[in-house]
Amino acid sequence: MKNVYRWTAWLTAVYLIIILGTQSLFADEKGQQIGLLWQIDKPEFTPSYLLGTIHSEDQRVIQLPDAISSHFETADSVSLELLMDIPTILKSANAMFFQDDESLDQVIDKALFDKIVTVMVQYKMPQMMVKKLKPWAVVATLSAPPPKTGIFLDLQLYKKAQELGIKTYGLEKVEEQLAVFERLSLKQQISLLKETVKRIDDMPTTFNKLHELYLKRNLTELMEYSIKYMRESSDDKVLIDSFYKGIVDKRNIIMVKRMEKRLKEGNAFIAVGALHLPGKNGILQLLQQRGYQVSAVY
Repeated sequence: MKNVYRWTAWLTAVYLIIILGTQSLFADEKGQQIGLLWQIDKPEFTPSYLLGTIHSEDQRVIQLPDAISSHFETADSVSLELLMDIPTILKSANAMFFQDDESLDQVIDKALFDKIVTVMVQYKMPQMMVKKLKPWAVVATLSAPPPKTGIFLDLQLYKKAQELGIKTYGLEKVEEQLAVFERLSLKQQISLLKETVKRIDDMPTTFNKLHELYLKRNLTELMEYSIKYMRESSDDKVLIDSFYKGIVDKRNIIMVKRMEKRLKEGNAFIAVGALHLPGKNGILQLLQQRGYQVSAVY
């Protein structure tokens, strides 16, 4: 389940990067966009805060600095991309599996299936379960490191908000996120699966680099690295284009529209994937277009 959220965020970031340039309205003198926590202001509202996240259980990520935790713990509301409650988890988990007689070993060749079964041992997933996974769900699993604690940043924020008695909201519905994957043809899913398996040995290095850039808080460098990675890893421009509207512009517009209610209430804490923030179609720009002042805090 956690891998669905992780891969959703990862693909969002990746395909956002392909479309957007590296220049930003919020940059230092070197043209580098710096910042994970942003203050959102409008004269008539109490300031709110927007955090760019990475779906990770790395202790360097989930141990939030005081500059972030102080605003989170005193917020009147917390909004995430998705609510991580039981109904959401069940819907997401259910969507990952074939519901009829169809199975993974029927739609891909034996060599690829056997390779997947071997790799999935690291994720403590038996062959019979792997057999019923949809191709996109396998990609979701293999595109994140094998879990250790199971508590990644977004889930930790949700659980902490519940403990503190802070009202929690989702900016998207689970059906909306899942639809992006469910709309993929079987051929597209298998294409993604083959590419993922082909570069499976490079995944640890890739994720280490992403964490390093995230911890530097330099969104420009994070974008540039991801651009290079995607251009070297995939030539399927048709597939990239098919993701564009659903994963980039449409999701950003929907999330901004839905977060505005919380912004008007004031003292809101909002957390979304870090690479939803930058660029001409990013959330920071969309908020500015709606008359908000946006400034980096951390």
